[in-house]
Order: sequence, then structure tokens, then C-alpha cells
Amino acid sequence: MAQHLVVERDRNLTFERTLYYGTRLVAQVAQNLLLAALFVLAGTSSHAAIGLSSIFVAMLVPALVFGLLGGAIVDRIGPARGLALGATLRFAVVALAAALLHGPSVIWVIAFAYSAVSQIFSPAEMALVRTLRNDRPGQAHSLLVALQYVGQGLGFAVIAPALWYVGGVEVMLWGAAAGFLALSAMSLVLAAHLRNTAATLALPARSAFSFRDTVRFFRGEALARDAVAVLAVKAMVSQGIVVALPLYLSHDLGLDRSALIYLLLPGIAGMAAGLAWAAPAVTKARAAWFMRAGLLGLTVGVFALSALDYGLIAMFEYSRFAVLVHFDVSMNTTFVVALPVAFLIGLCLSLSQVAARVALTETAPLGQQARVFAVQSTLTESLVVLPLLLMGVGAQYAGARPTLAAIGVLSALAFMVIQHPRFQPSPMHAPLGMELVPVRIAD
Repeated sequence: MAQHLVVERDRNLTFERTLYYGTRLVAQVAQNLLLAALFVLAGTSSHAAIGLSSIFVAMLVPALVFGLLGGAIVDRIGPARGLALGATLRFAVVALAAALLHGPSVIWVIAFAYSAVSQIFSPAEMALVRTLRNDRPGQAHSLLVALQYVGQGLGFAVIAPALWYVGGVEVMLWGAAAGFLALSAMSLVLAAHLRNTAATLALPARSAFSFRDTVRFFRGEALARDAVAVLAVKAMVSQGIVVALPLYLSHDLGLDRSALIYLLLPGIAGMAAGLAWAAPAVTKARAAWFMRAGLLGLTVGVFALSALDYGLIAMFEYSRFAVLVHFDVSMNTTFVVALPVAFLIGLCLSLSQVAARVALTETAPLGQQARVFAVQSTLTESLVVLPLLLMGVGAQYAGARPTLAAIGVLSALAFMVIQHPRFQPSPMHAPLGMELVPVRIAD
């Protein structure tokens, strides 16, 4: 009888994990369908540049203003219920947009409302790793990142163009609404299956809406502080490269945009290799090493894109070996350098992201998982918003290389900061926590 119960629980756990990963994929597909529709609306308006920038601003502001509140709400009701609530609110926002939107004038309202309700969904999604995959958090976070990219590709590059061809923006919005409806149903089923587990344990309101213990956690847990710094640099590097890449491609490589695929392919290969490496290898004990290695690799990579080819060209030209001189003349040295560097950056982006998330999952107390991830997200957005604005201006007026060099300097500074003794994790340190008090919430 006992053996039968164990087998049954294993089957339920497999179903719950599969359903959880399914919500990740569906959420990313639906979200990118929505973003594609908003970008089309903004790009076809009479003030396209203003419309596009309004989307980014409207999605950033709620993350800064409501991020902490969203994490507190999730800890109050439990991450499984938080996921279902966030998914349902996302569906409501997108369904209203599909029914009422008739032009680009209010796209910023949709972006703002969607981002606001996502502050509940996102920390709930991260918090569930602790209860669903506590045995292998590295594998869980690697798979979540992989599903994120797969969902982005399917939603933005495959399904969105097909729906646009069928019926334009209106069909794209209804397609996104259908995706979020499916997401809501899946998350409700998941919450029902996780009833009476740690995923549905709720904190008293006084504890859930207090950040005193969360501040104490970050002050006492060096590994978590590492994670915040590394995720901020990861966001800055990935978004900064997107800003600088078009100019780098045309001005420094002398290639048109059709050649972009030749840089994307090694970058994608590097990310895939990083996820495959991180899945079995990243644990709490090794997270600090992987975060530092990833951060160092990103620093080397962006500096290499900004200047390494100059050094190679000089070495070739002043070399006494004729074969090196002819080799330099016969090839695009900058492009040849960019290929392995793109692989390195992709590899380190994956490693640093997975390692940082594993560090937060493994060190944050069970009753603070959502608030810890909410604080991390809010701090990350706050730390990168000004550098990204300056990078856009810098790339426009100074060029891609100085922008990449500036990113490298900031990455190097972050690496030196986390090397400070205050950021060194103590192997004997026990995470700060609290005792969970189950609070009954009507289903």
C-alpha cells in the first residue's frame, strides 16, 4: 500500500512538473504574440518612434512601482495560487485589449496594465521552482530559460507573422488572448494539484507584506547579493548588445543586416551549450563559481568585440611572416573575431543567468521566495535603466565600439565588487528565514 502511494505521488509530481513547464512555454508564446501586435500598432502609427518607446517605458514603470507588491501578494496566497491569479489577470487585460482596441493611441495603456499584472505572475513562476524541483534547481532553471527562448521564437517569429497574414493586428491580439486563456486554465489545474503542499502555503498578511526579513536576508546572504549584481550585468550586456549590434554590423563589419544570422548562430549555439552545461552542474555549492566565471566571460567578450580585432590586425600587419600579412588581407578580421566571441557571450549569458537564479532559489527561505525574486527583479531594472538609456545615446553618437567598451567597464566593475570580502559567500552561513504559518484561504 505504501509503495503504491509513493508511485502515485511520483506520477502526480511528474504531471505537475510537466504542467508547470507547459505554462512557461504557453506564457512566452502568448506574451510575444501580444508584444508583436503592439509593435505593429506602434510602428504603423504617425509617430512610430514615440509609440515604440512608449511601450518600453510603459512596461518598465510597473516593474519598478509594483514589483515588490506583486511578490508580497504571491507570498500571501502561495506561489501556486499566485501563478493562477497572475495568469487570469493577464488574460483579462489582453481580452479587453482585443475587444476594445481600435488604434495605436492607447497601446501604452495596454502595455502598462499587462506589465502591472505580470508583477504577480513572474515571481510566482520563479517561486514554484523551490517546491517542484528542489532536488535539481539547475535543471529547472536551465529548462525555464530554454523554454523562454523557444516560446519567444514561436510567438514572435512564427505564429505572429502567420496571424498577421490571416487577419492583421486584431487576429494577433485574439490569438494572444487565446494563449492566455489556455495559460489560465493550466495554472488553475496546477494549483488544484498542488493543494496542501508547500506551493499553496500562505503567510499571514502581517508577515507577507513586510520586507524587513527580506532586507535581512539580502544583508546576510552574500550569494543572493552576487545574484542581483550578476543578473543586472546580464541584462545590461544582452540589451546593450542589441542596441549596439546594428551599428557594429554595418559600420565595423561592413556587412548588411542580412549577415546578422552569422553572428546570431554562434551566439545561440553558445547559449544552448551554456544551458546544457548548467543543468547538471550548477548547484548551490557551485553557483558562486559559475556566476563569477560567467561575469568574467561577459567582460572579456564585450571587450573583445570592441578592440580585439584591432590588436590582431596590428599583429598581422607588423609581423615579418608574409603568410600572416596575406591572411589578414584576404579576410574580414573583425568578422572572424566576432564569431567565437559571440559563442562566448552566449555561453556566459546562459551560465550567469542560471547560476544566479539557482543561488536565489537555494538560499531564499520558503516563505520569502516570491519577495526575494521580486526584490531582485526590481533592483535589476533599477540598476540597468540609466546605463541602457546612455548606451542608446552613445551608440547613436559615438558608435558601437565605445558603447561596447563602456559595457565592458561596467561588467569589470561589477566583477570587482562581488570579489569584495563582503560579497564572498560563507559556506557555514545558514539562510535567514521564518516559520511558515498555514493560513486557510477559500478555494
